[in-house]
Amino acid sequence: MVTGTPLGRTRLDAPFAISAFSEAAIAKAAPLSTADLLKTVPGFSAEPSGGQGGGQNLYVRGLPAGGWFYVQLQEDGLTLFDEPQESFFNIDTLYSLDLMTQRVEVVRGGTSPIFANNAPGGTVNAITRRGTATPEGQVKVTGGNHGFARGDAYVAGPISDTVRYSLGGFYRRDDGYREPGFTADRGGQIRGSLSFLLGDVLLDVDAKYLNDRTAFYNPIPLADPRNPSTSLSGLIDPLNGTLLSNAFRNTVQRSSFCGQATTRDADLADGIHSRVFETGAFLTWDAGDGLTLTNKARFTDARAGYDAVFSGAAPAAGSTYLASALARAQAGFGAAVTRVGFVDANGGAAFDPATTGGLVLESGLWNTRTNLRTIANDLRLTKQFDSGPLGGALGTHSLSFGVYYNHFDFDQDRLQNTILTNVKNRPDLLDVVAYNAAGQVVGSVTENGFVRYGNGVTRGNAKGFYLSPYIADSVTFGKLGFDAGLRYTYYDASGGVFANTTRNLGNAATLADDNVGGLSGAFAARSDHRRALQWTVGTEYKFVPEAQLFARYTASERLPRLQNVYQTQNLGLTSIAQAEGGIRTAFKGFSAGLVGFWSKFDNLTTSAIVLDASGNVVTVPLAGGTRTYGVEADLNWRPARFFGITGTATAQRPETKSLVNVTTGAAYTGLEGKQLSRIPRYIFSASPTVYVDVAGRAIELSAQVYHLARRYVDYTNATALPAFTTLDLNLLARITDRIEVQGHVSNLTNTVGLTEGNARVDQLSGQGTAEAIYARPIFGRIATVSLSYRW
Repeated sequence: MVTGTPLGRTRLDAPFAISAFSEAAIAKAAPLSTADLLKTVPGFSAEPSGGQGGGQNLYVRGLPAGGWFYVQLQEDGLTLFDEPQESFFNIDTLYSLDLMTQRVEVVRGGTSPIFANNAPGGTVNAITRRGTATPEGQVKVTGGNHGFARGDAYVAGPISDTVRYSLGGFYRRDDGYREPGFTADRGGQIRGSLSFLLGDVLLDVDAKYLNDRTAFYNPIPLADPRNPSTSLSGLIDPLNGTLLSNAFRNTVQRSSFCGQATTRDADLADGIHSRVFETGAFLTWDAGDGLTLTNKARFTDARAGYDAVFSGAAPAAGSTYLASALARAQAGFGAAVTRVGFVDANGGAAFDPATTGGLVLESGLWNTRTNLRTIANDLRLTKQFDSGPLGGALGTHSLSFGVYYNHFDFDQDRLQNTILTNVKNRPDLLDVVAYNAAGQVVGSVTENGFVRYGNGVTRGNAKGFYLSPYIADSVTFGKLGFDAGLRYTYYDASGGVFANTTRNLGNAATLADDNVGGLSGAFAARSDHRRALQWTVGTEYKFVPEAQLFARYTASERLPRLQNVYQTQNLGLTSIAQAEGGIRTAFKGFSAGLVGFWSKFDNLTTSAIVLDASGNVVTVPLAGGTRTYGVEADLNWRPARFFGITGTATAQRPETKSLVNVTTGAAYTGLEGKQLSRIPRYIFSASPTVYVDVAGRAIELSAQVYHLARRYVDYTNATALPAFTTLDLNLLARITDRIEVQGHVSNLTNTVGLTEGNARVDQLSGQGTAEAIYARPIFGRIATVSLSYRW
C-alpha cells in the first residue's frame, strides 16, 4: 500500500485502516461511478444515485457532511484539487475509472490528513497503469440495457531498454439509467504515460484528456403531499422515472448584467459536462544509504458545467396553485383578470392537472459553469535509519520531510431558475395564462414554463495557494512500532463576487420577467487567509507475523471552502478529533480486520442550500457539534478451492450535539442525540463467490448483498429514508487464456432504495411526514455484458 505512507507498507504493517480494490475487484464490481465503487469500503456509505458523473455523496465514519467534503481524491498519490467539495464541483468530476486504473487504495482516517489537505475522513488514491517490460494490452466492449455501449482499451510495453509506455481510455454512450428521452451520457477519455528508467531515477510523465457528459439525476416526488399514503409511482416510477425531459431540454434563460438584459442558451443533455486536461511528472530517486527523493508535479485545466433539474418545493394541488397565481395575475394585470388556467408551454393547448393526479410541480432548472486551473507539486525526502544516531537502540526509523504546494485559479458562474411542470415521468412544461371575463388572454403569469428567472445568481472567482510543509516518522522496535506526523497548511485566497440585483425586463405580456435576478456589475473584493494544523500519533504491535494490533489519535482542521471568497460566506476552520484502534489478520486463504473509531466536532462549520419563503435559492451557514463512535469490519475468506466470501460491516452512532444558524445566531433546539442526517447506523455487504471449471475453463459466479439501514433527511429526525437491501450478480467466464466474458446485473430485485431526500428544502426540519415524499431513489435493474481480449 502506498497511500497514507511515505514509501509504501504492507497492509499488516500499516498502523491505520486501509482498503484496496485490485483491477480484478474493480471489474467484478462494475461500478457506476467512483463513489459507487466505494460503497463497500468499511466505514463508508455512498449515494451513487445521481448518475455516472461527479456530484455523488460520500459519508465516512459519521463525519457530518456529504459529497467529498471530508474525503480527498488523489491520482497516483497527488491530490487532484485541495478543495474536494465546492458546490457544483465535486472532486470526482475530474476523474473517471477505466482500464488504465490499475488499482484504488482507500485510507480511512488515520494518516490521511498528514499526506493530503482537507482529508480528515480519508483519502481515495487511484493508481494509474504504467509501462511494462513486455508488451501487453486489453480491449473490452460492453453493452447493456438503457442503450448502454462502451469500449475500453489499453496497451503497454517497452519502447527501449530504458523507456516504457502505457496508453488507454474509454468511450461510451447510453440513453441514461432513467432515460430522459435524449442521449444522457456520452464521451470518454484518453490518457497515457512514458516511464524513463534512468539508473537510480525513475521518471513517469503522463497526460490525460477527459471530455464526458453525464446526466445528473436529482430527487423525484414519491407520494402525494395531500395524502402521503398515496404513491405517485403510477405517474413517475421510482425505479426509472425522472424529472429530466425533452420538453425543456433546450431553454433560453434570462438574467441581467450591469443593467443590460442577457440570455443564456442551455441544453439539459449536457448534464455534468467535464472537460479536463492534465499533465504531470513523477520522479523517484533512490539516492542510496536509505535516502529517497520523490517529486510529484501536475498541471490541471478543467471546465465543468452543470445543467440539471433540482428539486424544490413539494408538488402542489393544481387548484391551490391556480388560486395563488390568480392573485398574482390580478396584482400584475389588473381587475380585468377573472381566471387563470394551465396550458402546455410548448404547444399552448389547455392542460387539466387531473390527468396527472391533480398535481403540478415547481423545480429548479439550474445552470452552472466552473473553470479551474491548478499547478500542484509535492516534494518529499525520506531517510531510513537502520543504524547510527537514529537507529540501533533507538529503533529502526523511516523519517520523511515534505513540502506540498498548490496554486489555483477558480471561477464559477451560477444561474438558477424555477420552472413549472406537471407530475409524471419526463414531465411537460406548463404556463399559467390569465383570462378576462370574455375568455380572452390578458397575459401570462409564467413565460415558456419559467416561473422565476435568476432566483439564484452568483458569479465570482478565487485565486490563491495552499502551502503545506509536513513531517512523518515511524520507528519499530522488533514487534512494536510507533509513528507520528504533522502537517501545517497555509491557505491564502483572494478574489471576490459580483453583487446581486433584480430588474424588470419590460415584457408587459408576462409577470415572469418582472423580478429577474442578475448581477449589478459591482464587484466586492474578498480574501481569506487561514492556517490549519494536522497531527497524528499511532502505535502498532505485531504479536505474530500474521496479525497486528494498532491504535491512533488524530487531530485535524478542515479548511473552509473557496465559497468564502467567491460567494458571501464567512465560515471558519472546523476542528476534528478522531481516534481508532483495531486488529488485522492475514493467513493463507483468510484475512480480516476489526476497527473501532470515534470522532468529535466541537466547532463544526457547514452550510445548507435551501429555498427561502420567496422561492429564492439561499445558502444557510451553520455551526455546531457532533459525536460519532462505531466499529467497522472486513473479511476475505477462501475456505475451499471452489468457494470464497468477502464482506464488510459498519455499526455506528452518529449524533448531533448542537446546531446554530450563523447568520441569525438562533440555535435549533431538541437536536441533542439525534442521528446525523443522511448517515446510517448500520451498513452491511457480503459477496460470496463460487469457482468452477467447465471444460478446463474457469468460471466465477458471485453475488453481492448490500444493506443500508434507516437514515433521516433532516437534523430533527422527522422524516426517514427507509432501510433497503440490494442484490447484484456477476458472472465471469474465461473462454480462453485471452478471452473473457462477463455478465453483471445490479439491483436484480428492483429494490426501491431512497437516498438524499429533498436536499433543497428539508435538511433542517424534514418534509412534514414520517417517510420521505420526495427523495432520490437508487437505480432499477441494470444489466451489462462485456467481452474482453487480453494479450
